[in-house]
Amino acid sequence: MHTFFQQHYDSTIVYHHGSSWNNSPNYLILAKHRGGVDAFTYTSPYRDGLGHYYPGQLTGHFSQEDARFRATPPDTNRYLVPRAGDPAVLRRTWQQLHPAQFWAVVGDGNVPNAPAACTVEDGEQYVFYFIDKRAIRAVSFYAPAEQEACVGHNANRAQALAVSRALRALIPNAR
Repeated sequence: MHTFFQQHYDSTIVYHHGSSWNNSPNYLILAKHRGGVDAFTYTSPYRDGLGHYYPGQLTGHFSQEDARFRATPPDTNRYLVPRAGDPAVLRRTWQQLHPAQFWAVVGDGNVPNAPAACTVEDGEQYVFYFIDKRAIRAVSFYAPAEQEACVGHNANRAQALAVSRALRALIPNAR
C-alpha cells in the first residue's frame, strides 16, 4: 500500500494508532496529488464489534473476519476505503499539517526517555508514515498525550499530537 501511494501521489501522511492489545493496521490517510487531496481509511470493519457478545454465530463470524483482516497485508484491497470530504476542507487540512515540516519530526520510538514517575504501560502507539516520490519514512511515538502531560512539551510530540487530532477530526467516524 505504501508503494502504491509513493507511485501515484505526490505526498502522503499515513497515521496508524494501536497498542499492544490491538496493533493491526488502523490507518487514517491523507494523500496529495497535484492540486487535490484525498482521504482514506484502512482498518478492520469488525474492530468495534470485537469483545461484544452477539447472538447466534455472529460473534464467531466477526472474529473470523477480523482474523482474515489481520492476515491480509495492507494494500489497495477492500479495506482501503476512500472517505468523501469537501475538497476545500481537505486542502486546508493538508496545508495546516505543514507536511514539509513534518518530514523533519523525530519520534521517540517504542520506549521514550521518561522519568520512572511517567511510566505508561499499555499506552497507545502512534506511527506516522511520510511518503513522497523519493522516500518512505516512519516515526513513532509511545503514549504521546501522556508523555506530553508528564514530561512536558516536546515540539516533535506536539506536532504528532496535532496531526493525529486533525486527521481524527477530518475523518471523525474512524477510530
